[in-house]
Amino acid sequence: MATSGKVIRCRAAVAWAVGKPLSVEEVEVAPPKAGEVRIKIVATGICRTDDHVLEGCFPNVDFPVIPGHEGAGIVESVGEGVTSVKPGDKVIPLCLPQCGECSFCLNPESYYCQKSHVSEPQNLMPDKTSRFTCKGKQIHHFLWVSTFAEYTVVPEYAVAKIDAAAPLDKVCLLGCGFPTGYGAAINTAKVKPGSTCAIFGVGGVGLSVVMGCKAAGAARIIAVDINKDKFAKARELGATDCISPRDFKKPIQEVLTEMTGHGVDYSFEVIGHADTMTAALASCNMNTGVCVMVGVPVSGSVISVDPMLLLSGRTWKGTLLGEMPATHGTSQLQAGQSAILKSMLSSYRCWVCKFDGEEHHRDVLRKNNIMHLKDLFTTILTVHLVRRKMEAAPPAPGGGSARTRARCRPLARAGRRGGVSSCFRQAAAAVRHGRRGEVARRARGGARAGAFAEAGVGGVLQICVLPPERCSASQNRGAGVGLASPCSRPTRTRRAAEIGAVIDAWEAPAVSVCRVIKCKAAVAWEAGKPLSLEDVEVAPPKAHEVRIKIVATAVCHTDAYTLSGADPEGCFPVILGHEGAGIVESVGEGVTKVKPGDTVIPLYIPQCGECKFCKNPKTNLCQKIRITQGKGLMPDGTSRFTCKGKQIYHFMGTSTFSEYTVVADISVAKIDAAAPLDKVCLLGCGISTGYGAAVNTAKVEPGSTCAIFGLGGVGLAAIMGCKIAGASRIIGIDLNKEKYAKAKEFGATECISPQDFKKPIQEVLVEMTDGGVDYSFECIGNVGVMRAALEACHKGWGVSVIVGVAAAGQEISTRPFQLVTGRTWKGTAFGGWKSVDSVPKLVTDYMSKKIKVDEFVTHTLPFDKINEAFELMHTGKSIRTVLKL
Repeated sequence: MATSGKVIRCRAAVAWAVGKPLSVEEVEVAPPKAGEVRIKIVATGICRTDDHVLEGCFPNVDFPVIPGHEGAGIVESVGEGVTSVKPGDKVIPLCLPQCGECSFCLNPESYYCQKSHVSEPQNLMPDKTSRFTCKGKQIHHFLWVSTFAEYTVVPEYAVAKIDAAAPLDKVCLLGCGFPTGYGAAINTAKVKPGSTCAIFGVGGVGLSVVMGCKAAGAARIIAVDINKDKFAKARELGATDCISPRDFKKPIQEVLTEMTGHGVDYSFEVIGHADTMTAALASCNMNTGVCVMVGVPVSGSVISVDPMLLLSGRTWKGTLLGEMPATHGTSQLQAGQSAILKSMLSSYRCWVCKFDGEEHHRDVLRKNNIMHLKDLFTTILTVHLVRRKMEAAPPAPGGGSARTRARCRPLARAGRRGGVSSCFRQAAAAVRHGRRGEVARRARGGARAGAFAEAGVGGVLQICVLPPERCSASQNRGAGVGLASPCSRPTRTRRAAEIGAVIDAWEAPAVSVCRVIKCKAAVAWEAGKPLSLEDVEVAPPKAHEVRIKIVATAVCHTDAYTLSGADPEGCFPVILGHEGAGIVESVGEGVTKVKPGDTVIPLYIPQCGECKFCKNPKTNLCQKIRITQGKGLMPDGTSRFTCKGKQIYHFMGTSTFSEYTVVADISVAKIDAAAPLDKVCLLGCGISTGYGAAVNTAKVEPGSTCAIFGLGGVGLAAIMGCKIAGASRIIGIDLNKEKYAKAKEFGATECISPQDFKKPIQEVLVEMTDGGVDYSFECIGNVGVMRAALEACHKGWGVSVIVGVAAAGQEISTRPFQLVTGRTWKGTAFGGWKSVDSVPKLVTDYMSKKIKVDEFVTHTLPFDKINEAFELMHTGKSIRTVLKL
């Protein structure tokens, strides 16, 4: 071209100062230097980000500047060494470049480039000079693109060659707005068919999110905006519901939770407002919800939320340019958006003819104008004729072998004709004559005969499954069966003996009788006071309940948290404890998965297998008994514990600080009978939580770098998980250097103390690891450390997992850009394990020496030394103290 190698004079919209209108000026545009491309801009869009620049809200922008970043044009000339484009090519300048050489570009999990504005300001060209001048003054570039000029100069790795037939006044929008919103749905959130989505803000980018959700197959798409004039367009593009926060008296997150039952599956904040970001997160399903930040926040803004929003299972992440796919490597250098049109054409199936393939869709585009751009800002991409190819989800694991049901039925009143006495006598006779089938039938008949209550005593007689060798009833040990009535008349003893005869001969669960059990328990009468060892009464299990003889239990920080009074769900008086193991003593009616004599671990996170949470492979947070468990009660709303005539509350559905406890049958896992209970009790919480945080929640990859904040029991388990997952560098962080030796024993490659540095620990870690760690784990419960753990993560792909539980009312905060630039913030409960299914496998892994357990136990004490165990924990002298009951 005639202008090649010359300075070009042209018009440009210059922002001379913050808060001032743009001024159309004549500017000089210098020729491209080596590795640069000069472009004749044909069309450009106006984006909210440009408005942020003018308002002074966009970070790291220098004035005067030429804004604009949604443009398209034709290459006018190229500098030395440029090979990917040539003069005359149609191109889109890229606000998110791709050099193909930096660690970000070479990482398949990252869609950022280290040369992007979020890593280093793009106010000048890579040689730190500008190609723009006006009135003798240097004019700064914006994001290296500056499309508000008739000509602009960009680095070669910030330009994408596109289809020569593409209309530039339409595809210019693919430089930012459309791919950002559309990609947020299909790439960042990975919206699934049948899901429910909420989009906060339905401007251009929000409408693109709506389209992305629809293309991904979402069943319900709720648009949220205070401007109702936008609702018609939102519905046209796929929204099923449109609501305005101004129409409700309650917070919009509560409205969405009520509208959807449990919250939306995916939410998108497309405004850039901190309060809306918090509302979007809170509106998500508490177990599996994913919230994506799309809107660019005001520079310096901070978001603050209750960490329980993440600990309960939600995931919080951000996106830039919608993570649109890019081709990596120097042999075929293309920038992020160069793959956008190709991806959209090749990754989607035509709704009309069902044919796949890029060339087919190009023909459709050219011949039939099926896929066109209009009305987003002034133009929007309509993709109602294409949809994303969705792979069929693998069938959910299911099935289960038939089980022999060991029924628990109330006994009949003594002397009732045809009742218990008659049935069991006939069963005993059948035993003597070898009629095995009749044994079962007669015994079951006796079990179904009715109920017996001893007047004036309050005891209820029930048939329970209990092997003779483990029967605890005092009246009939010789018979191998317990008659758990306060009454010890000979007729009862004889009946018990008859039942015992049936048991000894029948190859089926044995039968015993339940009663109220008096035993020792550590009762917390009020917050902040030491536990008191008391005699308590433990009622028999009701339907679908299991009574367990606790053999060993450990003391965990969560017990101390509730005892301190900081737990918002703490109820007093209460029996604490949730890391225990024991033996089933008796079961209630309808219990089929365990029987008396089974070795078990009580579970503070149940698994009913029936609720939508249990059926969803993305969460382990069963909700079947969540409400009553949170109130310290059994599923029927009552307690099984009494002491001194007062009701005592349950704790986390387990209450293992008692010689006997009662749990729901969905809150117990049968384990290997050979497992040492004073060791595997730890798998009830701490070890499983930390280990699972690494292998399940974070999904640590081989060769990665990890940082663990807090080297207590849970932190050590996280280290163990990182090592087993193949992490090459594991950094332990703790103020207490006495913990370092143990941490290295578990797999830490190095240990550091924040007190040894003058700068924040996240800055130290970023320097140590050349940009930040791949995975971080906060195992303390300190909101300040939670922020440090996130900010220690690598830009572009770092994942931070909150494991520790913060005090009630505390909030986590960070700058939204920490998430928008590619980090993910999430929480975990019980390490993401599906409890009933996974705990037996964890025990097996321990028995086969795949995971460590013994090494966590530093002290073993008798049960009456429980307050000493708490003191050992508070002073940092123990990792885990196990109490033997």
